[in-house]
Amino acid sequence: MCAALRVRLFRRVRVHCDACGVVPERKENLPVELPYDVTFDIPGNPLDRHPTWRNCACPKCGAPARRETDTMDTFMDSSWYYARFTAPHASTPTVAEDAAYWMNVDQYIGGVEHAILHLLYSRFFARAMHKTGHLPASAIEPFNALFTQGMVTHEIYKTTDAQGRPVYHLPEDVVEGRLKDGTAVEVIPSAKMSKSKKNVVDPMNIIASYGADTARWFVMSDSPPERDVEWTSAGAEAAFKHLGRVWALCSRVGEMPADHVGPGDAELAKASARAIHDVTQQIAGFAFNKAIAKLYEFTAAISRTDASTEGMKQAMRTLAQLMQPMTPHIAESIWAYQGGAGLCAQAPWPKADPALLVDDTVTLPIQINGKRRAEISVPKDMPGTEVEKLALAQDDVVKFLAGQPVKKIIVVPGRIINVVV
Repeated sequence: MCAALRVRLFRRVRVHCDACGVVPERKENLPVELPYDVTFDIPGNPLDRHPTWRNCACPKCGAPARRETDTMDTFMDSSWYYARFTAPHASTPTVAEDAAYWMNVDQYIGGVEHAILHLLYSRFFARAMHKTGHLPASAIEPFNALFTQGMVTHEIYKTTDAQGRPVYHLPEDVVEGRLKDGTAVEVIPSAKMSKSKKNVVDPMNIIASYGADTARWFVMSDSPPERDVEWTSAGAEAAFKHLGRVWALCSRVGEMPADHVGPGDAELAKASARAIHDVTQQIAGFAFNKAIAKLYEFTAAISRTDASTEGMKQAMRTLAQLMQPMTPHIAESIWAYQGGAGLCAQAPWPKADPALLVDDTVTLPIQINGKRRAEISVPKDMPGTEVEKLALAQDDVVKFLAGQPVKKIIVVPGRIINVVV
């Protein structure tokens, strides 16, 4: 125990008594000080090995009892790691110059427990380390930004034993609401995965069935990262099938003749630029589910476009780079298959050509007597009279009008087309 920083327990210490059970220490006996003469050369809790500190009198009955030795929350154990990382090999806790250079932590990401508990301990430690000369005043608040992520949840499956006590079962042991021996189980709505409730999914089983990329893709695509995500086998299977389609597309492009020429190079270049721009923005904002939605769109755009072989290969390499943060394994395979140099993970992040982000066309909804009935895509600079002609020629508009005369048509450039009958 460091003599420079004497740790005391200011909470009610628990005492274990054979007669009274677990009882709190008397208020007048607080704080209970931790001993200095402990050793850390043997794994385990040093307080359990101390010859006298554990022994005390029961605050309730006075009989011999034992103090609780689990006095440190696990979050306390890692409450100053960020400061140590600034000088990991130094003989002192920190080096002033390094701490001043590297601190603060730009972004703190953690679950609810971290945001409440670990963050509290870390902020306390930062203040203590400043007072003891290990951190600059600018690091009193050590984290510049906080992002609280959601939990992965799953249904809970329960039966009861002969004594009426709950018995929980692993998801892999339940098929269509029954155990493998036919016993019906009670299905409890999804809750945070917990070992005690056994509503956990073994990552090794997921990897064996679908691969690590599928697990990552599904968890990040299902909901915003700040919300809980419910793990379902159907969702994982859908993610697995999509990645299979991506690989099939990669194979199709890889087998294209080198001299193939198609009319869609310009269209594909615009789709690539839009995907780079949108995915980059969404990842920067931690909106991974929205980034993946844009990757679905980009994959569909590549699939339906007939462009030159080199244009298609370049689009696939771009897709690999944009997928790489979510699915690093398949991204590397796509990158190598399409002739990418080195590792995809080490390639510079793609940049969108601003000129290709300008839309040449605009989609206008068509309302008839105030209700939307169709839409039309037209060049931005198309004259209003031409827009009117195209709108009235749309199949859905012709079908709805059924020969009725049009009293008025109003075109709001870039916004909407109103037809009054």
